[in-house]
Amino acid sequence: MKIKLLILLWLNGAIMMAQTSIGLSSAIQTALANNLQLQIARNDAQIAHNNNHAGNAGMLPNVSLNASDNPSLTNINQKYVNGTSIERKNVFSNTLSANVLGTYVLYDGMKMYATKHKLEALDRVGNTQLQGQIQNTISRVVISYSNIIRQQQYLEVVKQLNELSEQRLEIVKARQIAGVANNTDVYLAQLDLETRKQSLLSQKAIVKNAYTDLNLILNIKADSVYQIEPFALRSSPLQKGELDSMLIRNPDLMLAHHQLDIAEQTQKEISAAQSPLLRLTGAYNYNLTQSQAGFALLNQSNGPQAGISLSVPLFTGNVNSRNYANAKLNVQSSKWREALTLQTVQASYQQTWENYSTALVQMQSDELAIGTAKQYMELMQLRFKNGQNTIIELKEAQRSYEETYYRYISNQYIAKLAETQLLGLTGQLVN
Repeated sequence: MKIKLLILLWLNGAIMMAQTSIGLSSAIQTALANNLQLQIARNDAQIAHNNNHAGNAGMLPNVSLNASDNPSLTNINQKYVNGTSIERKNVFSNTLSANVLGTYVLYDGMKMYATKHKLEALDRVGNTQLQGQIQNTISRVVISYSNIIRQQQYLEVVKQLNELSEQRLEIVKARQIAGVANNTDVYLAQLDLETRKQSLLSQKAIVKNAYTDLNLILNIKADSVYQIEPFALRSSPLQKGELDSMLIRNPDLMLAHHQLDIAEQTQKEISAAQSPLLRLTGAYNYNLTQSQAGFALLNQSNGPQAGISLSVPLFTGNVNSRNYANAKLNVQSSKWREALTLQTVQASYQQTWENYSTALVQMQSDELAIGTAKQYMELMQLRFKNGQNTIIELKEAQRSYEETYYRYISNQYIAKLAETQLLGLTGQLVN
């Protein structure tokens, strides 16, 4: 009874696994939680955010506690003007010092403010890269998920045509027995069936590979198989006018703008290195010196101390001037990169829109063509059963149906792919 119960439980678990389905939303949530590239991007963004602090820019004072204790053994030989002399060996002495030291930069040519703005820009870069990685992950999930649907739909067509080929072979064999078909028809039907079987095996492998691609993005077992819930395009097609106004949210454009900001702030930092540096210092000191012999047996002092220091760079081997010249070149290059990014994004946006709008039109035409091709194939199948056409004519009708259906599901996939890319280009996939 225990063995039977275990078997029943195992079978029930297997059936539940077989019935498990993952919708597109669930797949996206799984990827956002598990994808390793996304987790790395989150950490990078958090690091950039942690670094965006006034202390890292040098805008806050530095306070430190310092202490030292230096015991020593020395040989003393001292003679004084009054005739006194001291001569001892292995005299123990100890010097103890401690202080609390604080330094604060009063002026550094505005370098600290440039550095703070640079850290803020780096923080924005990290966040933009994270948002871009999130969009990229969502896009990969949608595209891979859609590809599984496409390949499964085509698999059903291949199965249907394989069944028709089997029926055709049975009809031809029956005709041969009745003496109304020759070996040529049988050979053609057999060869066509073998071709269909090979196509079926190949398409099943393509479906499995499509699952593997999605599983890699979801960071689950590579051989996991589950039910896919079909989904359609947006209920209302995308409008180009609305997309045009949102193109400024493109992650690549935003990233290029932040990189230009970083280059400009770096130029300001280097320029500030040629300015005077004014620093305020303050401390509370404690010093204690003890000796077993010598002129001073005990020396103790403590108290506050304050000061101000000024450093003016006069000559640095032309290093600062060269660094500044390089920084100016880097700013110019960053401006060109931003312009080049804009050109690339606009070109990609225009091409993707053309693909999207063309695919929508072709889908409408294909929907009508599929119905016609299916009716034509069924008519030719019926005529073949009645001996009113040849096997070649029937194969041509089936080929026409297969090509029409494949073109339809391909245009569906292209439309979904373009739709996803358009939303990504305009920074809307995260929403």
